[in-house]
Formats: sequence, structure tokens, C-alpha cells
Amino acid sequence: MLLRADAAGCWLVPPGGEPLHLPGRRVTAVDSNGAGDAHTGAFLAFLGHGLDPIAAAQGANAAAAFAVTRHGPATGPTLDELFDFLDGDPAAALLSAALRR
Repeated sequence: MLLRADAAGCWLVPPGGEPLHLPGRRVTAVDSNGAGDAHTGAFLAFLGHGLDPIAAAQGANAAAAFAVTRHGPATGPTLDELFDFLDGDPAAALLSAALRR
């Protein structure tokens, strides 16, 4: 189960696991329209690429954080934009390794 918590990130209960809080990323938000869609889409895409639920949720948090830095509803990042956004962050290395990129 995944519960989005806006700027606070999300809560995840992985299969057979305990609830985990995965914190959000600090950004200057300009428009929250589409952040939930970006989060859900990224989470499902990362799961579809074989990431475990925790890594997928961390990637989804980053995608939602990116989305709120842009105006308008269609603001989910491409994979390249997400890696640029995460430049130097340990999450980038995790996602890159998991996606074999």
C-alpha cells in the first residue's frame, strides 16, 4: 500500500513489511497541479522496470518533487530530467543501478 503525503513524501507498506515513511524532497514549489499523477506514474513505471517498492517510491517522490517546480498539470519528468534533477544525490545512483542505466 502506498499513501502519498504531499511535501512530506509518502508512506509505504511493502508486501509482508512494516509501514515506512519515505520523506519528500525539499524544493521550491510553484504549482502542485499534477504532482500526484507524476508520483503515481513514476511509482508504477519504476515497479514495471523491476525496482523494489521502496526504491520505486523514492523515485516517485523525486518525480513529484520535480513536477511541483513547474507550472501546469503535465509536468512529470522524463527519465533524463529526473537524473539531472537528482544529480549527485544517492537516489540517482540507486535508480541508475536498478534501471541498468
